[in-house]
Amino acid sequence: MKVEDIKLYYAYNEWANNRILKAAENVTAEQLTAVNDLGWGSLLGALVHTLDAQFGWFNFLFELGPDEILKAESFANIDALSRRWAQQNAVTRQCLDSLEDEDLARVHSRERNGKTYNWVLWQALVHVVNHGTQHRAECAALLTGFGHSPGDMDFTLFLNSQGIASSASDKMNQQDIELLFRYNDWANERILATAEQVTDEQLSAAHDFGWGSLRGALVHLMDAEYVWRNLLKSGDHVKWLQPEDFPDIAAIRARWTKERATFWRYFESLSDEDLSGIISYQGDETRHRVLWHCLAHVVNHGTQHRAECAALLTGFGHSPGNLDFTEFLLAD
Repeated sequence: MKVEDIKLYYAYNEWANNRILKAAENVTAEQLTAVNDLGWGSLLGALVHTLDAQFGWFNFLFELGPDEILKAESFANIDALSRRWAQQNAVTRQCLDSLEDEDLARVHSRERNGKTYNWVLWQALVHVVNHGTQHRAECAALLTGFGHSPGDMDFTLFLNSQGIASSASDKMNQQDIELLFRYNDWANERILATAEQVTDEQLSAAHDFGWGSLRGALVHLMDAEYVWRNLLKSGDHVKWLQPEDFPDIAAIRARWTKERATFWRYFESLSDEDLSGIISYQGDETRHRVLWHCLAHVVNHGTQHRAECAALLTGFGHSPGNLDFTEFLLAD
């Protein structure tokens, strides 16, 4: 990773957070604090937790201040939260501007409960964005339920909106992208293994998260990897996979196992130069993209929809546990 690559991630993070905050301006005070079971108590709680993660990690990584936690009760409304978030965005940009490429490999250590944790700087910085994607997905589901959808927050939509078709990076390191995809596989496996515990009725039960059911969300996750692999490899638009073609988790797992193997054969054929090269494909118009940007989108997209699956599974009494990138790094 280069500093410019990390800055791109954080430009996306700020853009997506602002979409959530803009949509949240439309909810009532009662909706903002209404209790839910997605993990942080309310929409306000989830928003503050997302901000707090960025605040806390930057305090630690850049030695900015004490180890403290932002509390939901400290923010009376969305306007107050937005003002505080704008301050954090300014601090974040200042910190990133202070970095040189070689700084991204430095290791930061912290002790928690008698144990020492070591974090490579670029990996910790990517975690913050990945964590934000996870909890934005939960916030987006709540906002949509309140009638105020924030709309699509895909990384590719951000690239489109900013007119970004090339990278300032000299060359992307294949090992860094490989680590992200190993995380993607690890997190997908945790979701699949947990989904094996639900009933057929729970698997197909209707919900309003965007893909109709847990089965729909799982097939969409798998389908995104399948569709993007074909698009990036050959420019082919393949027919989307359909939930009705997968009657149970065993069928989804069998198809996904094949897709993982095929994807990794494709990925291993790529060089660092390939990853930083420009590809073209036809969408609603001809798109020109840096290859690694598209691959990063696949991982980010997976994080978003895994969060939806995790919420559904938890509601069914089968939590997949912590899916953070840092959790994967500790297990790796």
